[in-house]
Amino acid sequence: MLLVDFIKVMKLLAKLLLSLFFVLISVDCSAQDPHFSQFHANPMYLNPAYTGANFCPRVIMNYRNQWSGQAADYLTYNSSFDFGLNEIHGGLGLITSHDRQGWGVLNTTNIALLYSYHAKLTGTTTLSAGFQFGYFERQLDSNQDFGDEIHPIHGFIFDSNDPYAFNAKASYTDLGLGILLNTNNYFFGAALHHFSEPTYSFFDDSNPGKLPMKITVHGGSRIVVEDLGWFNSTFLSKFSVLTPHFLFHKQAESEQINIGGTLSSDHLGLGLSYRRNFANSDALIILLGYELEKYKIGYSYDLTLSKLGLSSGGSHEISLQIQLGCFVKNPSQNTIPCPKF
Repeated sequence: MLLVDFIKVMKLLAKLLLSLFFVLISVDCSAQDPHFSQFHANPMYLNPAYTGANFCPRVIMNYRNQWSGQAADYLTYNSSFDFGLNEIHGGLGLITSHDRQGWGVLNTTNIALLYSYHAKLTGTTTLSAGFQFGYFERQLDSNQDFGDEIHPIHGFIFDSNDPYAFNAKASYTDLGLGILLNTNNYFFGAALHHFSEPTYSFFDDSNPGKLPMKITVHGGSRIVVEDLGWFNSTFLSKFSVLTPHFLFHKQAESEQINIGGTLSSDHLGLGLSYRRNFANSDALIILLGYELEKYKIGYSYDLTLSKLGLSSGGSHEISLQIQLGCFVKNPSQNTIPCPKF
C-alpha cells in the first residue's frame, strides 16, 4: 500500500514540476513557434506570399504530434483556406492553428488573415509579396494539478495562492510579411513573422516580454530526372521529378536548418531531409505522399537524432490538401509556377 501511495505522489510531483516548467519557459524565456516537417505542405504558415498560389480555392489541414513517446507531448493543429482573384491581382487567405503543450498546460490559438500580391515578371516568373494580420490567445490551464500541498491519496488538497496557478490568459495581435520568387524550375522566399514583436506575457506589469521575430529563408529547384536517365531500370525510375530544397529559421536564440529533397511521380511522392541547429543534429525526416486529382495526403516521421534519442518516440505529421472548383473558367493563366511537392 505504501508503495502505491509513493508512486501516486511521485506521479503528481512529476506532473506539477513539468507544469511549472512550462509556466517558467512561457514567462521568462523567449517563445518559439511550432515547426512543421512538411513545411511545403503548409505553405501559408511558411510564407504568407504563398497565399492564392494555386488561384483556385484550396483547403489545407495539418497535424503534428511531436515526441509522441513522452508523457507530455506537443500537439499542433493547423488549417488554412485561400484563393486568388484577378480583381485584387493576388490572393486572400485565412489560417488558424492551435498548439497544445504538456497535457494541455499551455495552449496557444491563432487566427490570421492573409493577402498576397502577384506580379507577373515573365511568362514563367512570378514575384509575390504577402502580408498577414493575426490574433493570438495563450492560456495557462490551472486544472492541470496546480496546488500548494499534496496528499498521498487525495492529491492536491489546498488551492494555490500562487498567481500563476490560476487560469491565465494573454492575447495580442501580430503582423507578418513575406516575399516569394517563382519560376518553372526555381523558387526562393523569405518571411518575417511576429514583425511587430508583440507582448505575449501573462502579467504585463511584472514581465513585459516580447514575442521574438521569426526569420525564415527557403528555396529549392525542380529537376526533371526522367530526361537525365538517372534511375533507369530501378524502382526510382517511376519518379520523374526531383525537388531539392532548403529551409532556415531563426527566432531569438533558436536556429534551425533543414536540407533535403523529394521525388515525385504523377501520384506518389517520397522525401528525405535532415534537420539540425548550429550546435547539434535534430532529426532525420522521412516523407511519403500520395496525390489524386483533387486531393494530396502526406505522412512524415521525424527520427530523433538529438540527445532525446529513440525514447522520444519521434514525431508524426499528417497533411491533407483539397483542391476546390475554380471561380473562373480559365484560371491556369493566373497560377504561380510553383514546384509540386
